[in-house]
Amino acid sequence: MDEFSVSTLADWFEEHTSALLEKKEVLDLNKVYAAVDYLGVLKNPAASYPEMGQETYLRSESDKKLSLLDEKSRLGDLTDRIMVNHVDGSVSGDEINFKYNHDTPFTDGQYHARKDLEIMKFGLEVIGAVSATGHADTVRDSLSSDAVVSLILAANALHAWQVK
Repeated sequence: MDEFSVSTLADWFEEHTSALLEKKEVLDLNKVYAAVDYLGVLKNPAASYPEMGQETYLRSESDKKLSLLDEKSRLGDLTDRIMVNHVDGSVSGDEINFKYNHDTPFTDGQYHARKDLEIMKFGLEVIGAVSATGHADTVRDSLSSDAVVSLILAANALHAWQVK
């Protein structure tokens, strides 16, 4: 991976939206994991988070943006997501601020795959725009761990829905 890979993945999601939602193409989780691992925000490999306990994550690295309500459940069961929706500040001054909002792909007891796909596409596009500047340390230090975990959770839920 390099500084352009995150944006490239966001563009790939945009180009393959229909195929992914029509289940004609199955999401390769390793692409998302590689992008997340490249960002260097999380303490563990991306692939380990869906099985991690919510309590373990809450105590070890959560920045308390996610609603972790069931400490006995694994992160992969979480329906809450933190979406990266904007970035402002100065990259050259190493002062950037990502903006977030809560979202969920689960409404009325049903899973809405398009919402998780949007969380990934939009989040990766915003993060990728800053990553492409070559200021990896600034991105890593400014980005919410809960937002990055949300990318993993969205990818896993979408993939599980596709293969179901």
